[in-house]
Amino acid sequence: MNRLRKALEQFDGTRTAPLVAAKNEARSDVDGLVALCDDSVVAVAATWLVKALVEDGAAIDLEQGFATLGRQTEWAAQLHLLQCVQHAPQKAVPQVAAIRELLTADKALVRVWALDAFVRIAEITPELRAETRGLVATALDAKAASLRARARDLKVICAGW
Repeated sequence: MNRLRKALEQFDGTRTAPLVAAKNEARSDVDGLVALCDDSVVAVAATWLVKALVEDGAAIDLEQGFATLGRQTEWAAQLHLLQCVQHAPQKAVPQVAAIRELLTADKALVRVWALDAFVRIAEITPELRAETRGLVATALDAKAASLRARARDLKVICAGW
């Protein structure tokens, strides 16, 4: 894990080449990678790499990563984890309260993906559906165009309930 952490420390917040180069190392220690999501020094890099691996089809137990949502202070780390919810919404159910709080985050992209995560969780948690429909309806009138656009897409999912 020390090599993986060192690779994550090379991430400057912009250039992802060190993270792409660390993918194989991360694949061999996914539990260690997920644990690093809770390390404030490398959380943005670790969550980026978790998201990249999940999108590549890697089998990662995201429950521990999602558990850090309420402690994440970096918006990019929050964003990466929220973007992973669509791949394993059942693992995010225990974090509904943290996701609900992120619906009012300062960054519009975090709000967009918090709403997306909430809808994905509501798909498998019927008791959240009424609240979720209301959140989507409200987002349709949001100031941020990105939130309005996502809400239009998510409204289609909600209509199927």
